[in-house]
Amino acid sequence: MQDDALDRRHFLRGRWRESSQKADTHSRQIEIADNCLARTGITCMACRDHCAEDAIKFRLRPGGVSIPELSNTLCTHCGDCVPVCPVAAITIPPTQKETFNA
Repeated sequence: MQDDALDRRHFLRGRWRESSQKADTHSRQIEIADNCLARTGITCMACRDHCAEDAIKFRLRPGGVSIPELSNTLCTHCGDCVPVCPVAAITIPPTQKETFNA
């Protein structure tokens, strides 16, 4: 499949325009803020459970709650993890095109 071809996953979820912006996604990185529940000591893995690409893993810590680690190589920037975060700790920086059109 070509990089610029329509992605089935994006199409079925109604985000067909995002698949055409795939080239922009690797230059920007998703950020998980310090107010993330797991980083504050509360067990939460909602973002991992909604990531179809398994880009979010939780690293075990001795005597503590697992903390999220994001793989930007696996992440497709689909945004499925953003709305499920109970404290809105996940952000996806806009592309230059999105910033210009806003």
